[in-house]
Amino acid sequence: MNLWQPLAANKMSDFLNEFLPVKEIAFTGSLLEPTTLDIFSDVDIKILLSGNSLLSMKNLVKMLSERFDKVFGFEVHNHDNSDVLRVCFENGWRFDLTVNPRLLESQEADISFYEKADKTINQFWFLALCVLGKLGRNDFLVAAHLMLELYQLNIVIQMLMRDEEKKTNIHRFGDGENIPVLHSFVPQKNHNISSQETKSEILNLLFNAAEHMDKISARICHEYTERSDKLVTLSRQFGFIT
Repeated sequence: MNLWQPLAANKMSDFLNEFLPVKEIAFTGSLLEPTTLDIFSDVDIKILLSGNSLLSMKNLVKMLSERFDKVFGFEVHNHDNSDVLRVCFENGWRFDLTVNPRLLESQEADISFYEKADKTINQFWFLALCVLGKLGRNDFLVAAHLMLELYQLNIVIQMLMRDEEKKTNIHRFGDGENIPVLHSFVPQKNHNISSQETKSEILNLLFNAAEHMDKISARICHEYTERSDKLVTLSRQFGFIT
């Protein structure tokens, strides 16, 4: 498979220069070390802005989806003077964009239920693609760690739904809730399994978590588009399944 990063880096650089007051763009990471570059590498870019240019995440995602493929998932890390946007697209491209000074409008502590849910959903799908990257490099430990985090994010959505229903995030007692995503875990009787079986197990759990996220997300957001099929397509594209 041809490496996609050089084309993606140039395309992102053009996008940034067109839409932002860019003073300097610097590529970092594996893009500068071609011998370490593989199809699972992301594109790391540091962007220095010449002035303030605050954007809403909704507008930024819209612009990225129009210029590239549709955004598959993302997560944001806010710092005092910078933002880090980690974003992936439906074609498998992934970017880590560090922007200084801050680019994204700060989210208030009392953001709505739907905004909290949307943030969690997009983080889920970004991490789902990261699991494929770790599997592709045979890092089963980190892949399993991230995969289990996806199950946690499914449960986070359920907790947000409960908070919205009861109009509080303080719960001394629960309601003995059913947690569908937990039913996926079947005890493994044979602990002496092969490396390939371990990879298949993680992949199957990943797909299962994705299907659960699709179901629960569709219940709370009418505009939500299911993505588990796209995750399977990307897995096939990366050679995990035939």
